[in-house]
Amino acid sequence: MLILANYSYHRPAAIEEAWRLLEEEGSVIIAGGSDVLPQLKTAVIKPKALVDLAGIEELRRVEEQEDGIHIGSMAVLSHLAKNPLILEKVPAVSQAARNVASPQIRSRATIGGNLLQARRCFYYNQTKEWRKGIPLCYKVGGDRCIQIPNSPVCRAIYYSDLAPVLLACEALAVVRTADGEKRISCRELVEAHCRDQNEKMLVREFVIPKEKLEDSWGGFRKYSLRGSIDFPMINFACWYQPGQVRLTAGAIATKVLELEDTERYLTEQGKGFQVSEAVELAQGEMKKKSQIIREAGISVTVKRETFLFVEELLEQLKKAIQ
Repeated sequence: MLILANYSYHRPAAIEEAWRLLEEEGSVIIAGGSDVLPQLKTAVIKPKALVDLAGIEELRRVEEQEDGIHIGSMAVLSHLAKNPLILEKVPAVSQAARNVASPQIRSRATIGGNLLQARRCFYYNQTKEWRKGIPLCYKVGGDRCIQIPNSPVCRAIYYSDLAPVLLACEALAVVRTADGEKRISCRELVEAHCRDQNEKMLVREFVIPKEKLEDSWGGFRKYSLRGSIDFPMINFACWYQPGQVRLTAGAIATKVLELEDTERYLTEQGKGFQVSEAVELAQGEMKKKSQIIREAGISVTVKRETFLFVEELLEQLKKAIQ
């Protein structure tokens, strides 16, 4: 039987009120709940208080301003998947949102929650009772990685579907910290989160800068055992502007990987790049940089075979820029 820990529940109506509550020791943010609630049930987290952001209306805004597209951190994925502004200006974000989990989860899950979801592995996704039979790992307060025993850090995989797109288009995040509100790159936000950084942080919104939207093309592809229902076996995002290409890969390491060597080739070759050459470069980079671990139903060998799926996205890039 699973017993939930005792905790207080708060539903603030303003960001400053939410921040005040979050500053208290043991407070945890809950957005849509699709990530936090399973962690509560398996006793992976034991908060003293849950701070629910669903009552802060401004965090749901999706609008175009002078400096770019602003997406509130509580924007629901089902809304992003069909939002006219997103479909017109950044369809890759819509593609990523549409490929997260099931329709029921997309109707609750948020863009902020998707980016700041917990990293996972086969051992982490278990109940407290199941974990009693093995040593505690880093993720639950132990001193080892069960997957890679000689690793000095947790090797759980980061599975966000929205992160590769936001990193590829060099989006920004507006965050509230103890030092006040500031803008940082989504790359900084995701990498700090994936390092399990303990600094308290509340994300107000994401901004796709106006200059990244000009003469641009973006694409996203996800591959999983059962379509969008499962966490990705691998996902890719690409962002193109004349003179610059960004290519990212997710679900194969503890963070989103940027394929710099392949990007350099694509940028230098421009419209004349060869898909086969780009695929070979991308595969080589992923083999070098990936940190694959065993997953339920997926062997390391099978996971490496998914590197080939980058070809479809690169073929679409080729057609888009001709």
